[in-house]
Amino acid sequence: MEWLLTTLAIYRRVVGRGALLALRNWPIAAAMLFYGVVLNAASMVMLGIGLVGGFLMPLAVAFCGGSFLYCIEAIVRSGKVTWDDFRTSLGAYFADVLGVMFALWIFTLVGSLLRDSPYYLVATIFSSILIWVFFNAVPEIIYLSHRSTMELLGESYRFILQNWIEWFPLNILLGLAFPAVWNIPGGGLALSLGRTLLAALLIYFFMIVRGLLFLELSDSTRRSRMFRYRANN
Repeated sequence: MEWLLTTLAIYRRVVGRGALLALRNWPIAAAMLFYGVVLNAASMVMLGIGLVGGFLMPLAVAFCGGSFLYCIEAIVRSGKVTWDDFRTSLGAYFADVLGVMFALWIFTLVGSLLRDSPYYLVATIFSSILIWVFFNAVPEIIYLSHRSTMELLGESYRFILQNWIEWFPLNILLGLAFPAVWNIPGGGLALSLGRTLLAALLIYFFMIVRGLLFLELSDSTRRSRMFRYRANN
C-alpha cells in the first residue's frame, strides 16, 4: 500500500509539473508543425524517387526525432526552451536516433527472416517485447545519458527491469489518450487538422512527463522513494 501511495505521489508531481512546463513553453510546440512539414515533404519525395526514397524517410525521422528530443531535454533539465535552443536542436541527436532505429530494424529483420520457421512466433514475440517493453526508455536515455547505441539499449533494459512497475502504468494511461483523439467522430478538413494538432500537443506533453518521470525513477531506488514519502507525510 505504501508503494502505491508513493508511486501516485510521484505521478501527481510529474504530471503537474509537466503540465506547467508544457504551458510555459507552449510556443515551442509550434516546432511540431515544422516536423510535420519535414516528414510530409520526405514522404512525398520518397514516393517520387522509388527505392532510393526508402532511405530518405528514416533520415527525416531521425532528424526530426533528434531535434524534438533536444527541445524536450531543455525543458526537462532547465524548465525552459528558447528558439535559440530550437535552432541548435536541428541535427542534434541525429546519429543517436538513427543508430537506435537501425538496431531496432535489425531486431525486426531477424524475426522476419524466420517467417517460415516454427520459431517465427517466438521470435516475433521476443523482438516485440524487446522493442516495446525493454527498450521503452531509450528516448529519455538518448538525451539524459548520452551513450552509444548499444549502451542506450542496455541502459534502457536495466532501467525497465528496475522500474517497470512504476514506469508503465502512467505511460499506458497517457498513451490511451491517443486512440481517443484519433477516434473523435466526424469528418472534414477542419476536424482532421484539429485531431492532428491535438495529437501533436499530446505527444509534446507526454514526452515532457516521461522525461520528468525518468529523472525521478533513475535518481532513486524504490526503497528511498518510500522513505522520502514517509518523511514528507
